[in-house]
Amino acid sequence: SGDSNDNHNDKPAGKILTFDEITLPITVDEYIGGLCDLTGEIGRFAVARGTVRDKESVKICLETSKNIYMAIRMAGKLPGNINKKMNPLKNSIEKMERILYEQSLMEMAGRKFQSSMEEGGFDAED
Repeated sequence: SGDSNDNHNDKPAGKILTFDEITLPITVDEYIGGLCDLTGEIGRFAVARGTVRDKESVKICLETSKNIYMAIRMAGKLPGNINKKMNPLKNSIEKMERILYEQSLMEMAGRKFQSSMEEGGFDAED
């Protein structure tokens, strides 16, 4: 967007409003359901950032989703419709963990490739 906001730099930023901060007429169940849905969007953003090797954004996304997951788990007994959303949330967290793991492997492989190049063993364009 042609917006000149200081916040618009493809890095995740912001604050998740608590239930008490929401000024719309929603129930606690709707709020928790919305948080679960939000983690799906966070996961999609993390995948997009992972494809451009933006490890810091993926880490922020992972931490945010983990915090939401833990907060919901600590809430105790959840309504059935929220319980159904917990597995996709957990899967999203696991996917972000895999992205970070794969990025770490690529970084390590890149270092090995780099040291081989310095020894004159590889052409950087191959």
